[in-house]
Amino acid sequence: MPTWGLVAVHPKHDASITRGEVHMELKRLVRILRKRWILIVAFTLLGVVGGAAAAMLTPVQYESSTRVFVAAKIQLLSTPGDLVQGNNFVVQRLPYYLEVATSPRVLDPVIASLGLNESAVDLAERVTATTQPGSAVIEIAGFAPTADAAQQLAQSVSESFTDVVINQLETPAAGGASPVTVGVLDPAVAPDNPALPLLYLNLAVGLVTGLLLGFVTALILGLLDRRIYNRDDIERLTVVPVLGGIPREARATPIITPDGASTARAEAFRVLRTNLEFADADADTSRRSLLVTSSVSGEGKTTTLVNLAIVLAESGATVAVIDADLRTPRLAHYLGLDADRGLTDVLVGDVQLKESLQLWGTLHPLTVLTSGRIPTNPSELLGSVAMGTVLDVLSSSYDYVLIDAPSVLAVTDAAVLSRWAGGTILVVGASRVREPELIAAFAALEAVGTTPLGVVLAMVPARGPDALVRDNGFAATTRSTPRATRTTNANTTDAAGTSDANTSDANTTDTNTTDADTTDANTSDANTTDADTTDASRSVPQNGESARIDTSAQQRVTW
Repeated sequence: MPTWGLVAVHPKHDASITRGEVHMELKRLVRILRKRWILIVAFTLLGVVGGAAAAMLTPVQYESSTRVFVAAKIQLLSTPGDLVQGNNFVVQRLPYYLEVATSPRVLDPVIASLGLNESAVDLAERVTATTQPGSAVIEIAGFAPTADAAQQLAQSVSESFTDVVINQLETPAAGGASPVTVGVLDPAVAPDNPALPLLYLNLAVGLVTGLLLGFVTALILGLLDRRIYNRDDIERLTVVPVLGGIPREARATPIITPDGASTARAEAFRVLRTNLEFADADADTSRRSLLVTSSVSGEGKTTTLVNLAIVLAESGATVAVIDADLRTPRLAHYLGLDADRGLTDVLVGDVQLKESLQLWGTLHPLTVLTSGRIPTNPSELLGSVAMGTVLDVLSSSYDYVLIDAPSVLAVTDAAVLSRWAGGTILVVGASRVREPELIAAFAALEAVGTTPLGVVLAMVPARGPDALVRDNGFAATTRSTPRATRTTNANTTDAAGTSDANTSDANTTDTNTTDADTTDANTSDANTTDADTTDASRSVPQNGESARIDTSAQQRVTW
């Protein structure tokens, strides 16, 4: 019989950042982007559409330009020093000339000559004057709705500029010729293609902008999303091992067929079964009960428990299943069993335990104890010594006892039950639970001295970045050697599931122990399992130890 190895679990608070953690964060960012690729594509398409719309809404503008140069007049007897001085004078005046080119002094004559119906301020928005550093060449450009209008505007501005510079700005006050001259290097010509809109540039800008916005939005949404999706999300929060991953299949029924069929879902449960067979060989072997719970409701704990029980039975083990969710029981509904009598009735002493057990399945049958009627005090019943007695009886008779418990954060039932069980498995539904809820569930279990055996990730997508196939299928086991199997002195096992250390009786369990700290039972009658406790202070199990049966409390479970 496998033993339950306990693994220390605590949130990771180490401030140091390792290379593995950096790699994990990079994987997380890539997974976020892959998961939200539709959002990124949508933003990119919106950017392209926006760029196209901007191009369509931009008025068509043609550009025509002319280049003029400004130079100092050279006298016949000028020395090289005079030439340098004249050139420096022109270069120093160029910034002033650029401002003059778009000033009303130059543009007002242009408006008059071309018959334009706009002011000099408005026209200045369609005229530019630029130059290169250290150059005496000025490029004057004009923009207009048509190619001819653009050519006429640039030509007219250059002519007006030449007149203003020579005849107004640089004319000596005492009269005489201007010391500078303005010449045309390249006359304005009508362009063949419009300068605006720049369709391809707008599309490229829209595409890049949309792509960046999509990436940023996807990352922000992903980093703000605190839900658990995959094994990496769990390993970022705790060191508890992930025992298995169960894929979500849209067409699959919740319960796998107990006929050994090989489906992806069934194989995932067999991987889980294999991983359960590998644990610490030094663990306590006194308990064979396993509690299955979750942080919140709707994470698939009940179906996980039933399917795990099915694959355990396939391996030849005897398995008992208990529905300890006394508030919202589902086990009887899933298995199609009678829920009239069950755990509640046994705990209050209305019926015998063997009368409440039901068989499910034919090839590899399971023994099922349904919840029975819904009590008014479920926490008290589950925490009673009678509950520990039920687990003691079933644990001594079956290889595995699986307990379906309520979610940890909803009520205290799971925390109470975890003290009686030999091990606890926390089922985490992919995208169903958030990081704070998972951390709170671990803390609630640790508060009662329970260390979870491991985590089972359920409802994992069959495709996409969080699919099992992309996460190595969770197939790796936790140890390279199998767990130590529990041996018993039982010679025979009766049909009801009880064992006798020396002789077999249909309804008798006879166990002899000499340790003062363990349960001492020499004989049992045909219908009663009775255990005496030598230390009353240890009637409540601690850290997964075997429960003590308190006979002074007159709590007995009839078999």
